[in-house]
Amino acid sequence: MQVHWWNLKPFQKGISGWFFIGALTIFLSGCAYQTGGFAVTEILTPEPATVQPSATAIAQNQPIHITLHPTLTATALPSLQPSSTPIPQSEICSPLVSAKRSELIEIVSDGFHPPPPGQDGRHQGVDFAYYRKFGRASIAGDGFQAVLDGKVAALIVDRFPYGNALIIETPPLLVPSWVRENIQLAQGESLYVLYAHLAEFYPTEIGETVSSCQLIGVVGNSGNAGVAHLHLKVRIGEEGQILSSMAYYVATATPEERQAYLRWRTSGEFRAIDPMTIFVENGE
Repeated sequence: MQVHWWNLKPFQKGISGWFFIGALTIFLSGCAYQTGGFAVTEILTPEPATVQPSATAIAQNQPIHITLHPTLTATALPSLQPSSTPIPQSEICSPLVSAKRSELIEIVSDGFHPPPPGQDGRHQGVDFAYYRKFGRASIAGDGFQAVLDGKVAALIVDRFPYGNALIIETPPLLVPSWVRENIQLAQGESLYVLYAHLAEFYPTEIGETVSSCQLIGVVGNSGNAGVAHLHLKVRIGEEGQILSSMAYYVATATPEERQAYLRWRTSGEFRAIDPMTIFVENGE
């Protein structure tokens, strides 16, 4: 449908009315389109424009919105060092319940006198004995205890010359560092402690573990012993050795017992050290 100027009677007067009618006709002609017999006029809404701040706006101190982005700075993290949990070392304990470590030197009845290498003679350990001391008549019947943590490497029952005896192995990681230095314990070597001439002992199996200062038997005079005393030997040997039983100098000794005795005493697989060196720290 077209709009003609003669239909707009209110605007027929004056020159200004003619200009208005012409402009309106042009505007409606450009915006009208036919749809199903009706003229539809679409009013277009302009898209909002994005206005960038101009130099004039900045000069006039108008507010300008600025979004700040934080600067990320890379910081090197400290390197992680592997940590290890130290294995607790064994406590050195007196072999006798009645005597302190500092008192052992007072009751040595026979000291360490080793023979030349490969020979079986002299005295390869230390004997402890006393009379009327520590509130007791004698050492007979006194309890003895493990010097260090370890496991049983030999059980000897009424065999000559040690009588009732046992050997306990202490692996190197459980030996206190100052003891390792004193006796020059090498990597892969254990400390082996023999307790001999016992009235009885309490461990019953090879490989059984014992703790330092654990009561493990009673002092006696079994085997080649005239009077009650505790015979203590300390040797260094390859870690993990088992000697089981041992015997010598008697016809009843089996070949296995003889072999075990010679391994322990003369073969060089186990080297003897003075037992007193493991009881005295820094020479005191």
